[in-house]
Amino acid sequence: MTRPLRRGLVFATAELDPLGDLARQAEAAGFQRVWTTEYPHRDAVVRALAVALRTESIEIGTGIAYAFARVPLAMAAMAADVQRLSGGRFSLGLSPGTRGVRRWFGADFEPPAPALVAYAAALRAAWSQNEDLADRPPPVFGAALNPVMGRHVAAHLDGVLLHPLAIARRHLVERLLPAVAKGSSARAGRPPRVIAWCVTSIDPDEEVARARARAQLAFYFSTPSYRTVAAGTGWEHIPAEVQRGFKAVGGSWARLGELIPDSVVDELTVSGTPATAARRVRRLERELGDLGVTEIAFQTVGAEVGGAAFVASCEQIIHSLAPGATGEPDV
Repeated sequence: MTRPLRRGLVFATAELDPLGDLARQAEAAGFQRVWTTEYPHRDAVVRALAVALRTESIEIGTGIAYAFARVPLAMAAMAADVQRLSGGRFSLGLSPGTRGVRRWFGADFEPPAPALVAYAAALRAAWSQNEDLADRPPPVFGAALNPVMGRHVAAHLDGVLLHPLAIARRHLVERLLPAVAKGSSARAGRPPRVIAWCVTSIDPDEEVARARARAQLAFYFSTPSYRTVAAGTGWEHIPAEVQRGFKAVGGSWARLGELIPDSVVDELTVSGTPATAARRVRRLERELGDLGVTEIAFQTVGAEVGGAAFVASCEQIIHSLAPGATGEPDV
């Protein structure tokens, strides 16, 4: 029987105030980790600290923080403080972002994969000089969607954070995970942990849940570099259609989500009623576990979902998908 994966919850939102209470709920329900995200006006590391101070045992990670937004010494100091104040529960998840995000920040981080590896090495060098962290620095994870990034991260960092689109079956099995395996084979010691992000939308009204998942997928497919996940899938045209729609109507994600067919929602998300979502997770847990994934992170839908709707969405995930709530993985 496939061993159950560790389970995490990703706060993919610009909301700030509800995160501490939601993290406490996730902790009480048995989730192993919560992740905080970053926006131009929200800091993932600061939000991780806020969550750490409201919880006792659950692990906390940034999922993700933009590496280029802080020089390595500044990031090392921030992460060291969170690691100490959390009692050693912190993991630093990093990303080089997309070209578009780097332009927003006016940052040069090219080529991104080697730059991220060098950045992580600088962090470790800084921590090695810190007496408080010399024996227990925070793990450093790197985000990956394309094979180049997957290989570099697996070879040099402590874990690989698979982008939500990465669970597209063909892309994952034929392109990304072989690159991760190649990188892993080049390292000494413990293999990297592999954590799969999954867009997750649960609501008593199945159509509401799926519409929100569609909007989130449309948000991702509006980024041109993400189109590679669709190669050879039969839905190669979807990213281009979303990008054309984005140029025409802008970020109306609910409207653009109408371009996403049911088959893509089924493949790339956990969405629907609590019962539907639980069945999907049992299958997904088996599939990902058989591929060497060690943890699944249920990412909340953030596209056009905020305030009370965001809180309700998180609580649906916590109550429906907590460890033990969905039963054993399908065999």
